[in-house]
Amino acid sequence: MKNMVDERFECAAVICRLAGRPEYSSPEFGAFNTDYHKEVTDTFAPFASHKAVDYARELTNIICYDKVLKFAVHIKKAAGKFVFIDDINSLFGAWNRDNSERFLDLFSQFYVDTDYERFFNSHLTLFEASTKKFVDEMYSHVDLKWFDKYVDSANLRCIYSLSSGNYAATVNGKIIYCLVHGGTPPITHEYCHSFADAIADKWYKENPKFRKWCDDSVNLEKLPFYNSGQFMAREYVTRAYDVLYIVEHGGNLRDWLAKERDFLYKDSFKYIGDVYNMILELEK
Repeated sequence: MKNMVDERFECAAVICRLAGRPEYSSPEFGAFNTDYHKEVTDTFAPFASHKAVDYARELTNIICYDKVLKFAVHIKKAAGKFVFIDDINSLFGAWNRDNSERFLDLFSQFYVDTDYERFFNSHLTLFEASTKKFVDEMYSHVDLKWFDKYVDSANLRCIYSLSSGNYAATVNGKIIYCLVHGGTPPITHEYCHSFADAIADKWYKENPKFRKWCDDSVNLEKLPFYNSGQFMAREYVTRAYDVLYIVEHGGNLRDWLAKERDFLYKDSFKYIGDVYNMILELEK
């Protein structure tokens, strides 16, 4: 794990930063005023009107948040440009074939026009130092084998970002990515999405009480990134499983439920105790 910073995602993050996406440029979402970010700003400012950036502005509801990670992990470099991996079906839902193919073309063009490869490679020392600090202080302490109850832990992949996070993505129902950023990244939370989301979708469809809890928790003003009952459902179940991980590793149940209940503001996830009891029933 010499370098866990991903060139694909970092390049996409630059495009989103230039497009004005707040989760890729605002201190509200992380520390975006380091020397590295100042250098990103200075280096790529001349490309603020690049076609890739304009398209990111046009697709402001697609090229944003975790959808950027989902795009990045579905592409690979080939002959100096980027192409999709063999099967991109798991990308859809966040994207569609037309807009993903269009953005891929523009992304590859941006990569070449800006000489992004040179920029990325010139910062490998920084990326490697950041990776080492992250692994030593955070990632090495995660009990990856715990996830074998739900997924194959051999398929877990972690990306460390200097630009944005925290997000999750699964490629073709197999390779599970967690992308994290910042001081106390929610690594286990992002991994829990890989199996918790399917449970949440089923409960949201079949359980009226659970669906009511989720719909009642939507707050577009304070939690705009969880903008529907189904998104809230996925967050509820993921957070409940993350609490289970913490408790099974010595954490205090009451303290962690209280922390999740008041995430960002009081009672943002006010039904977390009820959802936690639901997953305990499922675990029996």
